[in-house]
Amino acid sequence: MKVFQIRASIVLILFFSLIGSGIFVPNSSAQDAQIPDWIKNVAGWWASGVISENEFVTGIEYLINNNIILLDFVPCNDKIQSQYGDTKSVPDWIKNNASWWSDNLIGDTDFINGLQYLIEYKIIKIDNKKILGKVPLEDIRFSPSWQVDKNFLVFVQSSFFEVYGVYGNCVMDGSEQVWKSLSLGLNPNKLDMYNEVAVWNDPQKTVVVYPYFTYAAYSKPGFYTYYSGQCDDCTTTKFTPSTPLYTSSGIGHQALTLLGYTSITDADIDRNPSILQQFDKVIMLHNEYVTRTMFDAITNHPNVIYLYPNALYAEIEVNYIDETITLIRGHNYPEPEITNGFDWEFDNTHPYEFDSECQRMNIYKIKNGWMTTCYPENVFLKKSQQLFDLLKTIKDL
Repeated sequence: MKVFQIRASIVLILFFSLIGSGIFVPNSSAQDAQIPDWIKNVAGWWASGVISENEFVTGIEYLINNNIILLDFVPCNDKIQSQYGDTKSVPDWIKNNASWWSDNLIGDTDFINGLQYLIEYKIIKIDNKKILGKVPLEDIRFSPSWQVDKNFLVFVQSSFFEVYGVYGNCVMDGSEQVWKSLSLGLNPNKLDMYNEVAVWNDPQKTVVVYPYFTYAAYSKPGFYTYYSGQCDDCTTTKFTPSTPLYTSSGIGHQALTLLGYTSITDADIDRNPSILQQFDKVIMLHNEYVTRTMFDAITNHPNVIYLYPNALYAEIEVNYIDETITLIRGHNYPEPEITNGFDWEFDNTHPYEFDSECQRMNIYKIKNGWMTTCYPENVFLKKSQQLFDLLKTIKDL
């Protein structure tokens, strides 16, 4: 009976706290934030075994949504199935810290900073559905080039763009579970900033080329299944519906199309190479796998921004009837000593492709345009002067 009364109290406390956030003033750091007393009560009840772990985690979610726990990037967790009951996502030793905190034996800053660390490294797992974005989801505008179902989106990050993931859509990257793909959106409160780097009202004709063939090459089974020795005949692979993955520069493509850039695919160029003549500027992404027709059309255009290293790296053939691409030359195929399939003198794959931090990103001139010195996919997720400068440079080149 006592447990039931406590749980009922928690529900009432959470309800009135969430609709009346005047009980504290959100600040930029845990040191300044005023933590409601009921949070300490919840921590103490959980430490004493009176309430479940999930109810304790509900208090943590409140701290995140009210900027007391500050997460730069919300980690991807599996779908949470149960509402109550102990899911054992929190190690037992944290109960000691919760107990000490509720008894004022450790300070607010130490406890909150500890929780932040444990959440970011997924020692404590939160329900992604319960983390709120900085602005209402219905006000966020996503790229017109990608289909986005807002019913399945959960908040991940607020940076230059608002970043969302699909609930429970996680994949393993080595030993770490990460978001499979992310969706960028425009924050309606930042339109003045976007206007400085967007081309909505720009008279120049610029196009960004989405690397669909490269996306297909990375799909499984595909070229990389062959490279790893798991498949002998995977040098031919099927077309597949694309998602905005890191390997196919899906984040960069979303960013540019959100800012008003026209988009075509590499298949459009292969079928009609003269299409590039309509544009004053061509922005290539991670277009690693291209046909000879594409290579000639792109390298003959006078103003190309090769935004990602490793572009125009391997030659393929396309069969539009069978909907397949076939590796012809490059990427150490058919002979190990063959790197760039076109023997392209401006190939900048090494060492730049594997620099994803881009701390010293530069843009330099080549014969028919410009190249970068790192793989900038993660830059589009940042809230930094570097991203603003990059977008302004792309617009002005």
